Amino acid sequence: MLLLILAYLGGVLTILSPCILPVLPFVFARADRPFARNGLPMLMGMALTFAVVATLAAIGGGWAVRANQYGRIVALAVLAVLGLTLLSNQVAEWISRPLVALGSKLTRHSESENDSVLSAAGLGVATGLLWAPRAGPILGLLLTGAALNGASVQTTLLLLAYAAGAATSLALALLIGGRVFCRDEALA
Repeated sequence: MLLLILAYLGGVLTILSPCILPVLPFVFARADRPFARNGLPMLMGMALTFAVVATLAAIGGGWAVRANQYGRIVALAVLAVLGLTLLSNQVAEWISRPLVALGSKLTRHSESENDSVLSAAGLGVATGLLWAPRAGPILGLLLTGAALNGASVQTTLLLLAYAAGAATSLALALLIGGRVFCRDEALA
């Protein structure tokens, strides 16, 4: 039980670490919407996805080592393509065109009146996938413990407690950010 509490508190303190920075824009993108309908499903989706991905990482540690060999080749190919985009505006435009179209489509959907709990949860799942590999030193301790003791239900519970703690601190940031957003909007 003590480990669960420590994992939760570690998650709460994650908001103070730089590893949470990639997640904040997605969290604050929902600051102007009702928390129960948008913020909460997003944070729940993020926490659950994070716990699942991190558990899979703990279970598949040996597989990850083998996949790392192929990952290097993929990373070099991606870097080469990105280097080409820096050298040629035409290549950059050709590569970015489908990504910009997808972003525009998602933006139009999120700004429409059909904004739903499922779209907020979907954003949370995507955010959890973004955040899982960057969760920082506390996650490293949890995964090291899983590697030493073997992945188990306890490992999953610890990862879920960590994710719940991080979601709690992000929920507070979202609620405070929403109030600041509303106050700034009223002043404008």
